[in-house]
Amino acid sequence: MKHQPENDGKTIAFIYYIFAFILLWEWLRPLNDYTDTANTFIFSFFIAICFLLIFFKIRWFYTYPIKLFIIAFMLHGLYFDGVFFSFIWLKDLGRDIYFNLGLIPNADWLNMTSSFRSLLFFTLLWLLVYLIHYWILFQRRIMFFFVLTLLYITILDTFTAYDATFAIVRTVLIGFFMLGLLYFDRLKRLENLKVKKVASLRWILPLVAFIMVSMVLAILAPKASPQWPDPVPYITAVGREDDEGGPKKIGYSQNDEKLGGGFVGDDTEVLTHISSDRHYWRVETKDVYTGKGWQASDPDAVKEEITNIQEEFNWVDERVETKQLSSSITINERYKYLHLIYPLGLTSVDTENDLPLYVNKNIEQISPFPDDEGTREEFLAYTIDYEIPLYPINEMKKEQTFSNVPEGFIERYTQLPEDLPQRIRELAEKITEEEENQFDRAKAIEEYLGSVAFSYEKEDIAIPEGNQDYVDQFLFETLTGYCDNFSTSMIVLLRSIDIPARWVKGYTEGDFVRATSNVSKEYRITNNNAHSWVEIYFEGVGWVPFEPTPGFVNPYELTSDYKDTDKTKEQDEQADPVAKEEEPKETPEKPVQEEQDESSTTSKSKFALDIRLGSYGLYGILLAVVVIGFIIYKTRIKWLGKLLLLKYSNRRDEDVFFLAYESLLKQFERMGIKKKPDQTLREFAHYIDRYFQMVHMTALTKSYERALYRRDSSSEEWQKSNELWENLIKKTSS
Repeated sequence: MKHQPENDGKTIAFIYYIFAFILLWEWLRPLNDYTDTANTFIFSFFIAICFLLIFFKIRWFYTYPIKLFIIAFMLHGLYFDGVFFSFIWLKDLGRDIYFNLGLIPNADWLNMTSSFRSLLFFTLLWLLVYLIHYWILFQRRIMFFFVLTLLYITILDTFTAYDATFAIVRTVLIGFFMLGLLYFDRLKRLENLKVKKVASLRWILPLVAFIMVSMVLAILAPKASPQWPDPVPYITAVGREDDEGGPKKIGYSQNDEKLGGGFVGDDTEVLTHISSDRHYWRVETKDVYTGKGWQASDPDAVKEEITNIQEEFNWVDERVETKQLSSSITINERYKYLHLIYPLGLTSVDTENDLPLYVNKNIEQISPFPDDEGTREEFLAYTIDYEIPLYPINEMKKEQTFSNVPEGFIERYTQLPEDLPQRIRELAEKITEEEENQFDRAKAIEEYLGSVAFSYEKEDIAIPEGNQDYVDQFLFETLTGYCDNFSTSMIVLLRSIDIPARWVKGYTEGDFVRATSNVSKEYRITNNNAHSWVEIYFEGVGWVPFEPTPGFVNPYELTSDYKDTDKTKEQDEQADPVAKEEEPKETPEKPVQEEQDESSTTSKSKFALDIRLGSYGLYGILLAVVVIGFIIYKTRIKWLGKLLLLKYSNRRDEDVFFLAYESLLKQFERMGIKKKPDQTLREFAHYIDRYFQMVHMTALTKSYERALYRRDSSSEEWQKSNELWENLIKKTSS
């Protein structure tokens, strides 16, 4: 019978942990559908293990290795090859962590690798489980996490296709039940009550009945129809003008010569696709900016039959690492265009009727019909294989010489109108003046357009009049627009500083429909998903997508270097050992010293002035604040003692004695000498006097009790005992 309360406590704790697991699980359920996070089961499994280890009160020196082993095992299974227990893959993991840690000082979160993001996610879940455990068993509160969970799933239910009806019901039931039980536990602890099982049931059963009745009434009660239109098209939409005139609608348009103006949403289906990865879908590119919109440099180019897709297109260098993927596409019968909608890195296409493929090389538009004279019935479905690149950031940060590009290539992709306003060129130079390579300049422009100075809007969008330039109007006057404004402006800014770039149009990945297997999902692309973005050419890499439009995330990943980089380096070293030995002799000492001095001066000025997000100055200030805060915390006993002396020593009112005595007890507690609950003040005073080898605390306590219980003048008692109190305060802060 003596063990019964302990068993009851374990039962309640187990129930709490089950409910907490379900609440945390509600956060994971939608991730598999609406983010790049896959295999959410492994994260749920990790959470369950964490709760079990806490429930069984396993010591930390056992739980830490268990959790780390599970994380390592999961990361290996998802991202690394080879046998797990060989531990050879740990070298790759170490390199991956080192690469991603280098991105943190620059706040380059979007370019982090998937394996590192998973590692961070595991760490976050680890901390969340411990935090929820602390809230439940120590604070006896769950309101904050319950409200956050409810907000999260209701927002998803409102703004996405995710149906959270049952998730909301589950969350409300569990949340209200936990709130009631935790309040009961908190009440028992506050009043020091020992409640029998029958008394507990008298509390729990009405609570359950009240919650169930409330939920039934809520379900059966009449509900008003939605008062707002579907917000998703207005968040993800991109404007296009309808070819047949009338109001502008979202969707693909062949004519891009005059950009600007607002649009209305259109959720007409374009296609559905079954894929295992999220990425953009291309239709065509444009290369000539006119000041009003985009044109093709060779509008009369004819389509040529494709014999080998991989030979026709040169999107990326062969040394760039890629992921081999495949998709099956079904086009909507009402989609009027007969072009192929395809991803970057296309390698093969199979149509239902084994149709040949033709390409307009000037704009990279592909179609199964050379003169667009086919019918929709002939071209309704097709399957594709493609290789999505993992762009090597180290190569993109190298100096760009463009020595291996075709003649006229740079002129074509840096073309700008002769009457382009000069202030656009000046703005481009100002944005990129502190950057040292093409990649960092491109990222600086991308981040500039994504700043709070610009806003995404689709309805009230200006149209340039007369000789006004489309980009100039957006950058310096309206600062408001949709993807065409942002992508065109980024390309013009890039070309202003001689960076080759082109305009790409197509569709985003679309909206999730359902999971077709463990790895594949079905998506639905509508006219609302029409989009335009930027591609920049990097020597040794190829065409790299960038995403300047706020609210859109670049779906393509970066990696540190080429595939098989170590082998390539060894071959280079063996092929040219003499050049490597002679390399230091070619650089004179004096100019290097001057360059170092200049760079040192520049870096110092940056550190002193640049405190933007991601700058070293900002991290330096944050580090200084943390260090100063730590020092203040560690020395609090000394400076708090002096503050207490200044605060109470000269006061003579009736309340000062009581306040000063309580402050003294708190000062002892800060030292680690805390009064026990079953200890009287005099017993605690004797303990303090023995600790400090004095009798001041006992005398002060007797005077305090006279003022407290006998209702003697507390002000007079304080004057008599003020010196004793001061000596004790000084003793604590000495």
